[in-house]
Amino acid sequence: MNNHIIANELLRQARALERSANLYRIRSYRHAALVLQGMERPVEEIIKCRGRAGLAAIPGIGEHIAYSIDMLLRTGKFVRWPDRKSQGRPLEKVA
Repeated sequence: MNNHIIANELLRQARALERSANLYRIRSYRHAALVLQGMERPVEEIIKCRGRAGLAAIPGIGEHIAYSIDMLLRTGKFVRWPDRKSQGRPLEKVA
């Protein structure tokens, strides 16, 4: 999955949240999408080399969006940070 596809998913999620979520989350998804679109290095490579922490360290991504991107790459499903408990995944924090 390339950066463009991941960015499109973040934008799709932002649109889905427009009526029900706070503006901060929506703006965060949109900003992260712009960051990903401007990156030359593939997100998959960053996660492979440095793990989710490497992705979270990129300005504009952060821990919660890094989690969602990681889950998207692992499972093909976008899992928001608040919904992580229902996914049966450990709730590890990024180091």
